[in-house]
Parts: sequence; C-alpha cells; structure tokens
Amino acid sequence: MCDVMTALSVASAASSFMGGQSAANAQSDAARANLESQYAQTAEKQKQINEQSALESHEREKQGMIDRGESRTIAGESGALGFSSDRLMADSFMQQGTDLMSIENNRKNQIAQTNRENQSHKAGAQSSANSAYANAPGLIGTGLQIGGDIYAYNDKVNKASK
Repeated sequence: MCDVMTALSVASAASSFMGGQSAANAQSDAARANLESQYAQTAEKQKQINEQSALESHEREKQGMIDRGESRTIAGESGALGFSSDRLMADSFMQQGTDLMSIENNRKNQIAQTNRENQSHKAGAQSSANSAYANAPGLIGTGLQIGGDIYAYNDKVNKASK
C-alpha cells in the first residue's frame, strides 16, 4: 500500500511541477512575443519620425530658397542692393538654420522617447517572465511535497499499527 501511495504522491507532484513549468514557459513566451511586437511598432514609429523630420526639413529649405528669391527680386527692383540685401540674405539663412536645428532636436527627442519606451517594454516583459517562473512550482518544493506526503502516510500507518 505504501508503494501505491508513494507512486501517487510522486505522480501528483510531478504533474503539478510539469504543469506549472509549462504554464510559466507559455507566459514567458507570450511576454517575449509581445515585446517583439512592441519593438516592431517602435521601429515603425521611429521610421515615421525620421520621414516626417526629413519632410519638414526639406519644406523649410524650400521655403528659405523662396524667401531669399523674393527678397532678391524686391531688392533688385527697388535698387536696394548691397549691405541691406546681404543682411536680408544672412537673416534668411540664420532663420532657416535655426528652424532646421529645431526640427532635428525634435526628431532626436522623439527617437530618444521611443527608445525609453522600448526599455520600459523590455522591463515589463522581463518582470512578467520572472513572475511566471517565480510562481511555478520548483524542484525543491516538489521534492518537499513528495517527502511530506510520504512522511505523513508513514506516520499515519505507524500510529494505526500501534
């Protein structure tokens, strides 16, 4: 009878251990898949940020050329060539440079933010995987469960035979 109880205890504990480990693996795999999906979304977002920034820069450069062309035309028609005209051109280039620097700083900040989001997603996935394995039954706990069941059964049998 003891061998049957021992076998049942071992089978039950092993089943619990395997089921718990399987559930932990599934939860960890799901967290990893979710993280990969988040990374793909972030990569797409970064691509869009870069494309938008390039478009804004191009439009600002084009607007600068138009502004300078208009200023040259007006200066030429009014006869105000020379120092005043040069100051208008220099100002136009300065304004364009300032705007382009602002566009680039915004792009860098948005990319940095998406990288921080990736770090946060990675930490969340790692936490989820750690929790899954921490809550799963371990080998030591399973061994103690089996030992406790056998001890309790033997103690019960010994008391009954006295």
